[in-house]
Amino acid sequence: GLYSLKPNTLDEQVALRHLEESRGRGHVVAVVDGNNLEQELTLPMMLKEKGYSLTVAVNMMDEVAANRKILNLAGMTELAGVPFFGISARTGEGVDALKKHLARARAAASQPSPILGLSNHEVEQAYRMGRQEGLRVAGANPPGRMSALLLRDQRVDRWVLHPVLSPIFFLLVMFTVFQSVFTWAVPFSDLLESAVAWMGGFVKAHVTWEMGASLLADGVLGGVGSVIVFLPPIAILFFLIGLLEYSGYLPRIAFLVDRLMKPWGLDGKVFIPLLSSVACAVPGIMATRTIENHRVRLITIMISPLMTCSARLPVYALLIGTFIPSSRVMGLSLQGLVMFGMYLVGIMAALGVALVLHRLGFERTQPTVEIIHLPHYRTPDWRSLGRFVLARVTVFLKKAGTVIAGMSILLWLLLTFPRDKELAASFDSRIEAAATAEEEERLENERAAALLERSAGGRIGHILEPVFAPIGYDWRLTIGVLSAQAAREVFVATLGTIFALGASEDGEGLSATLLAARNPDGTPLYNLGTCLSLLAFFAFSLQCVSTIGVAVRETNSWKIPALMWVYMFVLAYGAAFLAYQLGLLLSGAY
Repeated sequence: GLYSLKPNTLDEQVALRHLEESRGRGHVVAVVDGNNLEQELTLPMMLKEKGYSLTVAVNMMDEVAANRKILNLAGMTELAGVPFFGISARTGEGVDALKKHLARARAAASQPSPILGLSNHEVEQAYRMGRQEGLRVAGANPPGRMSALLLRDQRVDRWVLHPVLSPIFFLLVMFTVFQSVFTWAVPFSDLLESAVAWMGGFVKAHVTWEMGASLLADGVLGGVGSVIVFLPPIAILFFLIGLLEYSGYLPRIAFLVDRLMKPWGLDGKVFIPLLSSVACAVPGIMATRTIENHRVRLITIMISPLMTCSARLPVYALLIGTFIPSSRVMGLSLQGLVMFGMYLVGIMAALGVALVLHRLGFERTQPTVEIIHLPHYRTPDWRSLGRFVLARVTVFLKKAGTVIAGMSILLWLLLTFPRDKELAASFDSRIEAAATAEEEERLENERAAALLERSAGGRIGHILEPVFAPIGYDWRLTIGVLSAQAAREVFVATLGTIFALGASEDGEGLSATLLAARNPDGTPLYNLGTCLSLLAFFAFSLQCVSTIGVAVRETNSWKIPALMWVYMFVLAYGAAFLAYQLGLLLSGAY
């Protein structure tokens, strides 16, 4: 992330401070792009003149060779007085030779003589004066010839970065991504849902201790299993995002966004933090350290949680897959359209809040000039892409195995105890006297539902139900929304646990259970209005303890995170109320 020894951002300050603290105790490897030596050689040479023990690794040598360029690394080594090694991190070319050299360099621990008494700025100026001679020796900039790689990039960028066509192209790309997420993931999610249901039935059939069977089947599998079902769409989403990133397209979106963000009081550097927030707001907020403008950084921190993160995806997938018809509109999946719309809602909400904060004069500072480096287009390295997806999937599974599993067990305890023994005994006698199997099944379901409402969790839900009743939530959804304060995915786990405990037998998926749920008068318990209300609430509310914690750390204050939670809750509640009324109108419930 460094281009010189003059830091402008928090990230650069941290990197430079680490370099200064480790001088004389370690060996620096400066990795530069062999296709872009003109810009990237400045920093290594400044490090050399400041007295660091240095090796320069020239990466992308496979692309350099494909572009029919020859870099005289031996000449650069002789001219600069530091070793240059050609490598390709993608193919592994030259990596072993670099490792052997570093082992020898660590043992020798030799250092060049620094230019004493010069500031970082003076060292940079001194190096720039001799840079062209060094590039001539390296053969990096043959006169009168533009590389085939650059010509190809320019031909593609003529369309991709077109002032009019580029936003349309971007929307088409993202629309295709979310259509693919829903279309490709359905069979895998259905398979996982069937597997979870089978495991729940197996546990109940073979574990003789009733409480133990309920804990495993209703608590752990009912909670964690309901979330694991949505692993396929998450994996597919990150695969497609990684494909765009490794191909070189995503940095160009940052270039486009720079122009589009100006009217909203932002700039192109907010793109990477906001894009990171699509995975999780925690790394997104941490990525704001690369933003030089303090006002823009604070605004970006405040709007990052509005981006549709992967934690929302299980909630959206459950609600959309349950209540939105699986029909097609002009050949396109309606469910995919709604999912794409939810991501657009998050983006537009973030921009709208940013504009309001900008108009309010939130921490006004002088604007800065942004320089964005555009990499070459390239075929993705499939191993790197696989590791990228695996890392994101692993994070999701770890969360499912720790936070969500812990919350599921806690919810099972709250929704199981205290046991009303008199009520249970009353139902047991009625079940024994049942004349038909249908009546016995009905009484068993009534028994499970009645015990659930008498539990500690059920009583808490009933107490708080009036707060959320105007936006269409009963006591079950109220418990789900409250439990989601720990992590949004817990909402799905909570409903899985509640409806597993509230029925006599497991076997149906959560979507089918939600659709089959009925009020005492026989009308559907949840409808389109409930779905739209929940979608709106989860789109705008700040339901993540980790996000609040990292916001406190990055702002060194509780004021900004507190303001974030308040404005997002008000926005979420208001949007949910309007969405609920709209849903009732569309479904004819009025």
